[in-house]
Amino acid sequence: MQLNRLLAVFHRITGWGILAYIVFHVVFIHQISFGSGAWEGALELDQNIVVRVVLVLVDVALLFHALNGVRIIMVEWGILLPAKIRPPELTSKPWHHNRRHRAYILFMGVVGTLMTIFFVIQYLL
Repeated sequence: MQLNRLLAVFHRITGWGILAYIVFHVVFIHQISFGSGAWEGALELDQNIVVRVVLVLVDVALLFHALNGVRIIMVEWGILLPAKIRPPELTSKPWHHNRRHRAYILFMGVVGTLMTIFFVIQYLL
């Protein structure tokens, strides 16, 4: 599978995951508005390691989705495209093999890795 298509698939998966998290979060906040017992139950749930791992995954999904969204915008605006777009029959490599495009994908990986380490330290340690 091409890297471009793989990023598109992950973009959709993280988008749906973020939407599911937002719906769950709104329902959860609504439930804790029913009194102090519900609030203390929410605080107990926040200490659960599974919930903390899910929060790390949500943060990583948000980060990937944001960085990939910026990549898509820059491709649409032509920033990550080669200086001259030639007809496909004259081009030896697809546009997404462009040096600027590859550099931004590498940037996404480095920033994503560093932020994931930060999220793990913040939530799990």
